[in-house]
Amino acid sequence: MIDVVIATYQRPQGLRNCLVGLSRQSESDFRVVVVDDSSPEPVAEWLRPNDYPFALDTLRTAENSGPAHARNLAAKRSDAEFIAFIDDDVVPTEDLLSRHRRAHVANGPHSVVIGPLASPPDWRPTPWNRWEAETIAVEYERMRRGDYEPTWRQFFTGNAFLRRTDFLAAGGFNEQFLRAEDIELAYRLARLGCHFVFEPEAKGWHYSERSLASWRKIPQQYAWSDAALAGLYPDLKWRELVARERSRRNPVTRTADAVLGAISARTSGASAAIFAARLAAAVRAHFISSPLLSLAYELEYSRTSERLSKGQGINTASTAAG
Repeated sequence: MIDVVIATYQRPQGLRNCLVGLSRQSESDFRVVVVDDSSPEPVAEWLRPNDYPFALDTLRTAENSGPAHARNLAAKRSDAEFIAFIDDDVVPTEDLLSRHRRAHVANGPHSVVIGPLASPPDWRPTPWNRWEAETIAVEYERMRRGDYEPTWRQFFTGNAFLRRTDFLAAGGFNEQFLRAEDIELAYRLARLGCHFVFEPEAKGWHYSERSLASWRKIPQQYAWSDAALAGLYPDLKWRELVARERSRRNPVTRTADAVLGAISARTSGASAAIFAARLAAAVRAHFISSPLLSLAYELEYSRTSERLSKGQGINTASTAAG
């Protein structure tokens, strides 16, 4: 038995589309648990379980607490052998669950299976949503080619599958994390002996509609998460690893970050880069738009990291569960 867990917040149409996709699954031994993270319009008021060919349960959090809490709530109440996590803006392909199950069986009882979040052919993304999709697509392609084996760092809960007992043994999600909560959990899963598998055919179409304000919070949240990971696991030497990886990024981006940081202009620099990226995207010059958004991301990340290093509190809260 598989419990498909969907944390949702104020995305009724996306959730409907996700459930329609699950209605078409070739796998039949599953139920769906929707966790409403205190949406202003409660999901239970419009969601009709009898409209779907699978068992459908709806839970609701006491207050908006983020995806980690919502998913933990479903997992702790589950009695299924497996848990599949799918985001509420993802439409699963017809064989997503069967592909996940087969990959798990083929790779051993403690395997954790990751499927790709793919750009739908009919999707009309904003420049920043396109940038996010292109960035993660590079990692998927590298794993597909075998450039590297997937690790805990590639565990993204928009499309993932694992044994419930492994999830519970690891302690579930750390609810203090509003971003990278999946990566932090995956590190604990790896320490327990779980290994990670990429199944490129377990595909979910990702209809991301993240607002610009929400997108600008992402690097801030990752900066906070990186600082938290470094503090929780000193032996991981996470700060050093992140610093090495950032040092290999585009030299123009690194130089601009250093110059704008020196004159305390990272925020205005990020805003200018986003403005220019939107202009470039309007004329389909994505080869210009994408590097500008990478610069904006780096500036927001650096600004937050610097403030955290000085002990200044950062409010990176997000209201979206997915």
